[in-house]
Amino acid sequence: MLLRSIFAALLLAAPAAQAVGLFENPPSGVAVSGASLISGWHCTATRIEIEYDGGPARTPAASGTDRPDTAGVCGGKRNNGFGLLVNWADLGAGIHTVRAFADGELMDTRTVTVVTFGTVLLTGRTTANTTTVVDFPSEGREAVLEWREGLQSFVVKEVRSGPSLSGTWNGPNLERRSNCNASQNNGERGTYAAWIITQDAVGDQIRIVENGITGLRCTYTGPYRYNGNQVEWFDGTYECNDGKTGNFNSTAVHVAASAFSIKLAIKLTGSEACDIEALLGGNRF
Repeated sequence: MLLRSIFAALLLAAPAAQAVGLFENPPSGVAVSGASLISGWHCTATRIEIEYDGGPARTPAASGTDRPDTAGVCGGKRNNGFGLLVNWADLGAGIHTVRAFADGELMDTRTVTVVTFGTVLLTGRTTANTTTVVDFPSEGREAVLEWREGLQSFVVKEVRSGPSLSGTWNGPNLERRSNCNASQNNGERGTYAAWIITQDAVGDQIRIVENGITGLRCTYTGPYRYNGNQVEWFDGTYECNDGKTGNFNSTAVHVAASAFSIKLAIKLTGSEACDIEALLGGNRF
């Protein structure tokens, strides 16, 4: 009896399904920039229009494009897609509303925040203007983004294996000490070191051995995790051959093929209980 009721409800809903549609892009509440597509689909509409900030004018969108994924809800009909290319900078920076209408009936409203480069059309930048996003789309990989003037945005040029901290580096160790028991230990200090780093992806541990030019040898060990694409090195322990011991958490971790920098917040736990802001840095060929 229950199955019959469900089947009857589906049959009754079928004609109404022919009038359904979806305003897909952009999602509401997001930041938008450059040139991109306002898009979606509708089963029966012959006219799709887009309205910004309440009008008064509405802009027709191209419609009737092939959307095989909508055939199941549109009675086998596939030419249901619509799209309109918009340069968001034309609207001006700030919050805007975008509404889609199907044959004069409101489909849905989106609220977006437009971000601009301070001009409607940024020109004179070449495809040599690239930037790299590390640990994206997954840990240990990186995406190279290339500027495209026609889109007023960056596109993915290449996805490749990303740099690892593991290896030997040479560079400075800078410290800013405060709240020391002995006031003469407060202040800024710096030295130079060879860094031997192991980043263990299996055990999720980073271990750094610092061999300073003064003979100081320190070891930093702790687990790491990813917060989005950012490495967090946390709950670490710190000990040196001159007797210093402490705990630390990272405040920033950056690594490229030939350079790294790590900012640490260290709390000494031995006889000298300083707070240390440390910057470890290094380069390699």
